[in-house]
Amino acid sequence: MKVIPRRLFCCLLVAGVCFATTEVGTAFGQKTEAPPSPNKPSTASSTPDSAAVPAAKEITSKSTGMKLALIPAGTFLMGSSAADVKAALQADSTFMEEYAKAEQPQHKVKISKPFYMGVYEVTQGEFEKVMGRNPSSFSKSGDEKEGVSGMPTSQFPVENVSWFDAIEFCNKLSVLDGLTPYYVLTVKERDADGSIESADFTVSRAASASGLSGYRLPTEAEWEYACRANSTTPFHFGSVLNGDKANVNGNSPFGTTTKGKFLERPTTVGSYVKNEFSLYDMHGNVFEWCFDVFDEKAYSSRSGTTVGPTVTSGSEARVLRGGCWDLNARDTRSAYRDSSSPSLRLNGLGFRVVR
Repeated sequence: MKVIPRRLFCCLLVAGVCFATTEVGTAFGQKTEAPPSPNKPSTASSTPDSAAVPAAKEITSKSTGMKLALIPAGTFLMGSSAADVKAALQADSTFMEEYAKAEQPQHKVKISKPFYMGVYEVTQGEFEKVMGRNPSSFSKSGDEKEGVSGMPTSQFPVENVSWFDAIEFCNKLSVLDGLTPYYVLTVKERDADGSIESADFTVSRAASASGLSGYRLPTEAEWEYACRANSTTPFHFGSVLNGDKANVNGNSPFGTTTKGKFLERPTTVGSYVKNEFSLYDMHGNVFEWCFDVFDEKAYSSRSGTTVGPTVTSGSEARVLRGGCWDLNARDTRSAYRDSSSPSLRLNGLGFRVVR
């Protein structure tokens, strides 16, 4: 089974997936709180701010060994410009202007404080160590086990996780590392395998006040800023992708007519080129959940320089970024926006954490 939540229609094409109404209480309404400022966002064409930068360029989780790289504060242009869209139309004959509607207008965003972001997507091994289970389809015991037999799947990104599962992982990892959990999560319903179907949550004010805030999901602005890493091209490594520099569907390339590899599955994290901020797999492999609620018109309401934006209303969906192994290259661009129900689980949905 292949998974690809495409914001406008692809999710509706996945066999057997039903978007039932999910009761999530404070997760979607006006009561949802934006993350306090410990780690505010930044993105492309950025101007780094060297002031108040933490000393360590990399930190490591005490309990899992997970590495997080320092992302400096800075200013960047978020989204796609008219010139970017025009270039995309030339780079991919299947691209349509409507695909980039939610990516416009391009606007300036300031990430006012540095933060740390996972060097890799959370792996199956890390998830199982923290949560005591592995929901991944591409695992030794998952639905797609035959296709990955003999492979080091513990180093594959965890997938088939809901947005709620990612939030719970952040809290449990925080406790294991002696940090104050960033979220207050009240689980309302779980699936048979332990995955969270619905829950209420708020951001922990205690974590913010203590200065020991634990792990959390990146905001959408933080994610794009970190992905671009001072680049202004469609991908952090340039304007061409056919499966050689990221795990995507190489049969549908971008910026070239030459087809490339299509693995038809996730692969070991860190298998492709890292960006300027030392982050791997920001394009493809698995989609990454972000904290924000998805609002297609969010960019239209911003003017001048927006400082650390976080979207907390506008729909009942949560933002997904980066694309995945089964998507064509154009839908793994730095500016590409997607979304899904926070309870949805597919074998192309994963995440990485920040602090």
